[in-house]
Amino acid sequence: MALLSLVGCGGGGDGLDSQEPGLSGTITIESGTRVDSDTADDSRLNEAISNDSSTTAQLVPSTGILGGYLSATSGTYPGSGEFVFEYVTDAQDVFRADLAAGSTIAVQVFRDSDFPAPEITLSVEQGGASDSVSGAGDTPLIVSAPADGATQISLSTTGGGPFRYVLSISTAGVTNFQSSHYSQPEFVPDQAIVLMSPEEQGSMGPQGLAGALSASSAKSLGQGAWLVRRDSVGVVASQSSGSAGGLRRETLRWIAELKAEPGVQVAEPNYIYRAQADRDLSSLQWNLPLISLPLAWQAAPSQGNSVGVAVMDTGLFTSTPQTYGDWHLDLDANVVPFNSGRILDYVSADVDIDPQFNDPLGYDNNPADPGDGKPQSSNFHGTHVAGIVAALRDSAGVDGVAPETTLWPVRVLGRDGAGTLDDLVAAINWAAENPNIDVINLSLGGVGPSTVLEAAINRADDNGKLVVAAAGNQGTDELTYPAAFERVIGVGAVDAGKVRASYSNFGGSVDLVAPGGDATRDANLDGNADLVISTWGVDDGGEFIRSYAGLQGTSMAAPHVAGVYALMKGANPGAVTPGQFRAWLASGVLTENVGNNTEYGAGLINALKSVDAALDGSVSTIVLSSPSAIEFDRARFNSELDFTVYPEGQSVVVNDIAFDSDLISLDPALSAGSPLPTSVSVSVVEQNVVDGQSYATTIQIDYSAGGETGTLEIPVSIDLRELADERDAGRHYVLLVSPDESRETIEQRVVTAGDGSYSFSFDDIEPGEYFLVAGTDMDNNGFICESGEACAEYPVNGLPEKIVIGEERVTGVSLSTSFRRPTIASMGLPRIGFEGYRLKNDENQTAQPVRTLETKR
Repeated sequence: MALLSLVGCGGGGDGLDSQEPGLSGTITIESGTRVDSDTADDSRLNEAISNDSSTTAQLVPSTGILGGYLSATSGTYPGSGEFVFEYVTDAQDVFRADLAAGSTIAVQVFRDSDFPAPEITLSVEQGGASDSVSGAGDTPLIVSAPADGATQISLSTTGGGPFRYVLSISTAGVTNFQSSHYSQPEFVPDQAIVLMSPEEQGSMGPQGLAGALSASSAKSLGQGAWLVRRDSVGVVASQSSGSAGGLRRETLRWIAELKAEPGVQVAEPNYIYRAQADRDLSSLQWNLPLISLPLAWQAAPSQGNSVGVAVMDTGLFTSTPQTYGDWHLDLDANVVPFNSGRILDYVSADVDIDPQFNDPLGYDNNPADPGDGKPQSSNFHGTHVAGIVAALRDSAGVDGVAPETTLWPVRVLGRDGAGTLDDLVAAINWAAENPNIDVINLSLGGVGPSTVLEAAINRADDNGKLVVAAAGNQGTDELTYPAAFERVIGVGAVDAGKVRASYSNFGGSVDLVAPGGDATRDANLDGNADLVISTWGVDDGGEFIRSYAGLQGTSMAAPHVAGVYALMKGANPGAVTPGQFRAWLASGVLTENVGNNTEYGAGLINALKSVDAALDGSVSTIVLSSPSAIEFDRARFNSELDFTVYPEGQSVVVNDIAFDSDLISLDPALSAGSPLPTSVSVSVVEQNVVDGQSYATTIQIDYSAGGETGTLEIPVSIDLRELADERDAGRHYVLLVSPDESRETIEQRVVTAGDGSYSFSFDDIEPGEYFLVAGTDMDNNGFICESGEACAEYPVNGLPEKIVIGEERVTGVSLSTSFRRPTIASMGLPRIGFEGYRLKNDENQTAQPVRTLETKR
């Protein structure tokens, strides 16, 4: 960790005061931030302002984020030792806001594991219209504003223990809720993926590289990427507690050291990716007519013939796992023929279970799924995924989406459906160079944003292979990789009623949705749970028997899209490319609109529309805008709007232009018959808007090009209600913390917001090294910076650095606080095992923490 010396330095601020040693500065608050007015911390100080009814509803902005506290009961937190921290009853919080139709209200819940799961209901009401959703808070709760206007938002609990929550309000179409907790991805301890600089690539072999990096071994993954190990330990079963957590933290420290080694361009964890499915049984293929496949087969009679689909998963069921062949009867005719020199099993020793068949514990040419003898295993996951793509239409078993494709089963997941980043990268690097593969299906995922993995995927995309991935089953907007990578088609899941499955992720990982099933629903009222049936295998009796099973998951959704792409490619090979597919997807010609793009992306894949687009051989002229929506506030009255035309070079003429000219103006002005410029400047008509109000309009441009017509709509919002001094992230405890592993709080101050920020000061501080942190304790449990609490760390949240305080006063130090948490991509490495900072307490048995309020500075 870097050591930042502020001795004799104002940190870019106000200068020095040599007469008074210490530290002072300011904590800024993220725009649009609010805090629940009756937290447990407020109640402790008798400063809570009730917001539990319509008449006492708390006003919140039309877009923004709010941290809060609720509990159906009162009591004392367990495990506080000699100090007592109490929670109070607060069963409901009510808020009011002026929202636009379609605005999304999402709540993330964070609770102490010592308490039972709460029973929570989130509801929104506008006049007579309402929407609500209930749950235990294990996945985010989401509702939408039914219409424009004054809105009441209620969050209530009827059971369980105390919990923190983060409520976010976003305008329609906005998908970046961002998470309020640090991601905890799985990765293999004592292993790292290293990408060497171009100058170093090829200069050293495995032994030389291992020696240069003080590693025990190194394995080439191709293209300058290496897997390096130190005292290999394999996959740890539990990645979140006890010694495993310590080992993970030590691994991250080692990887941080690797980053500083000469010639190392990238060093990152060997992330573990898991199959994205839940197991159950069903017998109905409702999923095929849901995306118009029977009609699509008529429009594309080749049904994917001569198109290669690589299913990178757990391998493929066979009755003879020791040898290549004898595949599941629904797939056998479509599997690529055997080639002794071709590697299709990329599962390495750490997570493989081939030794029972005398496998040499390395990559080999047999992608057979060896099973594990367990009745409730995930090892035939790849067989299920492959069946969705490529099961034969032979009046037996099940039908695949593209039943004439060539199936390339590539084994990258082993024991318990888990695999490692090094194996996945090696497999994709191989597939990227294989001219017979057209689409790669990745029904797997983790939360590690691997640079090396993204480079491999981009290389495959450059070589004409579309990469499709499952968006994840955590029911959150937390980015899941590889689905969230820019050049990956991330697929969310819907049930038989075309509604987002309860587990399906949303937001930035979802480009579109497909049938994934939901065991908790029977949306088509056929008397069966909405599960996707496909090929499976049974090996729990020691004998391998082909079977069928119904599963749910985004793992099931992704191969629907891969199969549809195969149909399109087979129908018109020259016209269908990954780039063309993305252009069609952006234009809406491949999908059916089933809901907001936050949950559904571009919509539900429609096989008939997709094949029709491919058979046309060219796409209608599409005009896209950047940004896709414009938001103005008191600090921003102008915005540049850029237009992108596809295909490039196509001439576009404006047929009509409509917007509220009393609110905004365009420069240059657009008029019927004029060519569409590359960009326009959009400005607020300031004399027609009033402080404290909000406004909305839409820029609608009707255009024509090459005899075709289209419409582009850009929503515009003007929110003049957000004042800097209204920002409030709640009472903040500012701590100087020891830099050792104990993270003991040495000094503590308490501040409240004034003029949209906090001011703090430490006087007569003992010279030394400290971490400077601040945050809320809304649930009054004695910790700040937990998930769901506001948090600020110097200099950047998620990347704290030591401050050295000397004999002279340091002033002008600046931090920023937020209820959001940074992504792994911005931190560089995951943050494992972080549980917040403990508050300093009085030396007495009443055990109230030192929380005397400072005056506003």
